[in-house]
Amino acid sequence: MLVRKKALKMQERLGMNIGVTYGVSTLPEAKSVDQVMEVLRELYKVGFRALVLSPEIFKDINDTTELYKEYYGDLLRMKNIAKKFGIELSLRYSDFGDMPDNSLRIFATIASLMDCRIFTIPPNFYPRMPQQQALKLVVYKINEIVNELRVKARIGIETTGKVGELGSIDDVIEICKRTTNTEPVINWAHLHARGAGSLKTQDDFIRIFEKVKSGVGSRWLRDAYFFFSGVKYGPSGEISHTSFVGSDLRLDHLIRTSLSYGVQGTVIFEEPQREKIIVDMLEQLGDMVR
Repeated sequence: MLVRKKALKMQERLGMNIGVTYGVSTLPEAKSVDQVMEVLRELYKVGFRALVLSPEIFKDINDTTELYKEYYGDLLRMKNIAKKFGIELSLRYSDFGDMPDNSLRIFATIASLMDCRIFTIPPNFYPRMPQQQALKLVVYKINEIVNELRVKARIGIETTGKVGELGSIDDVIEICKRTTNTEPVINWAHLHARGAGSLKTQDDFIRIFEKVKSGVGSRWLRDAYFFFSGVKYGPSGEISHTSFVGSDLRLDHLIRTSLSYGVQGTVIFEEPQREKIIVDMLEQLGDMVR
């Protein structure tokens, strides 16, 4: 109970919900409804308020008709228990290939039915096209799906980690400016990797905040969505994600910059130890937000 109180107080001071991807330390990836329930109960115990659901939970859904006929009850179960525990759910999917239409429809529908905070996608699902042509097609495809389905859930356009792929901060801003019902999702590890370690100081974080604020407006600051982790990188960008403990991407720079801008929203930790490392760091994190 003491851990939960500390975590809730720290999130209140930070002005952001803290969450993890897919599972907890004892169950790193929840792949069924029952496993999601277990993860939600564990997150409630430690006081964290956000969870990104694994796409593996929905891998057997082939179309939206099947979704409503066979899976609707399961979606409501997860939605209702998350609401009971005060935990914000979101979806993230990246395995689109060159034909993203069906997957976009399925996951956008799931996110809407479950009242997810956001459905996050990378904009790199046309890798064999020149980037400007790919950007135009991504804009067209997102607008088509949103208008067709009347999607309720916000669609998050996530920065990507490879230098040669669509997904720089400028790409993400441009896509969001030209699409409906979208917002930037800042994956700080990806930006750091794309720039071969470019986020070294707090001023580097300020530069990104200013660029996004200028591109999409200050409303973004009131409900931002971040991913944070350590990252290994090379000349081409991201190699792999690592723990943020000991990484050259410093969490305190993000927290102090977020506080100075009065940011509210959600920060998701992509951390191998999931919630355990954050619980272990509660005192240190609390000091950062004082």
